[in-house]
Amino acid sequence: MTVNAHRAFENSGDNNYRKNLKPSSTEIDELRRARDKIRLTLKSAFSDWEDRIGAEFLFEEAAVASFNASREKPNLSPKFRSQGSYVYGTLNQPTHNPPQEMDFDDGMFLPTSFISEDGSAHPIVASKGYFQLVESALEPLCRSQGWTLNPIRARPSCVRIALNNGRSHVDIALYAIPDDEYHMLVEKAATASTLAFNESDSGEMIFDSVYQSIPNDQIMLAHREDGWKVSDPRKLEEWFVNAVKTHGEQLRRVARYLKGWRDHSWENCRLNSIALMACVERFFREFSDDYVGRDDLALKAVAMRLPQFLSEEITNPVVDGRFDEGWDDGDQPCRSEFVAKAEALRDEISLALAQTKADEASLQLRRIFGVHFPDDAKLISIESGIEAPAIISAGVLGSLGASTDSKASVKLGGDDRYG
Repeated sequence: MTVNAHRAFENSGDNNYRKNLKPSSTEIDELRRARDKIRLTLKSAFSDWEDRIGAEFLFEEAAVASFNASREKPNLSPKFRSQGSYVYGTLNQPTHNPPQEMDFDDGMFLPTSFISEDGSAHPIVASKGYFQLVESALEPLCRSQGWTLNPIRARPSCVRIALNNGRSHVDIALYAIPDDEYHMLVEKAATASTLAFNESDSGEMIFDSVYQSIPNDQIMLAHREDGWKVSDPRKLEEWFVNAVKTHGEQLRRVARYLKGWRDHSWENCRLNSIALMACVERFFREFSDDYVGRDDLALKAVAMRLPQFLSEEITNPVVDGRFDEGWDDGDQPCRSEFVAKAEALRDEISLALAQTKADEASLQLRRIFGVHFPDDAKLISIESGIEAPAIISAGVLGSLGASTDSKASVKLGGDDRYG
């Protein structure tokens, strides 16, 4: 006898874990309205930047000298594109609110001239001036809306606005792109299309091919301490989109389930969402993903491997870097805590799916995943037969480790890793 809890995680009705994790349409609409007000405010601020900030604060010294000589100052018109979990389709309801909040990420892209110094190019806009103009423009908007600008210590690579419902915030990352490249791509896209290039009132880059065609070394992120840094936000998005295309929507759903487990397990936690997404992608890439119609078994299989994945370095799959930076540092390293919680998840979900009564399985799963998990034993059935490949179902690989040979027996596609 085995438990089939798939319908408690995913079904066509209104009561399942995935749908209960999903923010309501009202909440999404509120976030979008806030985002659009922010975008309109920033478009206006940059259109009349001369009335708000001196050129010597907003631009590099060499650019200011050029402006004074030519008596021409640039027109600044930012473009916008959403980022993060909203784009990934992994935005969840918070479990503990406060302190947990929904994170709505937006990217602001400023087409501007670049200058070359010491063999490298960077924008003529000064990163500190960029932050200064953005924040000074948003302060009146925040006061009028009851929002809070930068509610915590100023984040080094974005501007944060806490919304008045206390459940969400908007993070704005500030980018620069070469204006000549941008205008060339706009012209090329408009020529290739039967539709004229235009923008929505909020400045959304609706002609997505323009954004996708910007060279990856020509998107720079403003940083409060480090100035300008080459940073292409498209790479992670493309990585996750391609992973879902390869392995199916189940991969996205399992990532959301693990985020929900994390939010239930901790009120505050440095186990970031992208690290969990990387662990899920690694499992689907390295091991069998034949769990069609069984999200419960797919989640269990990932949970069997999660302690191992969290105990190892979690590398960024698209650029040099890691998603587990700082987990082993300081007076209170947190990696061992994450691994211990993952081991508990592994054991508890195995126990829940081994029950002989639907109500007991439902109760245990709700204890694991919290209030968003449906309190309905009718969504769980008790079946006979083999629930999954024995080597994974038994938890041997997860709890006891595995030899190189046994790993190879369940692996798909060889040993390839992202760098």
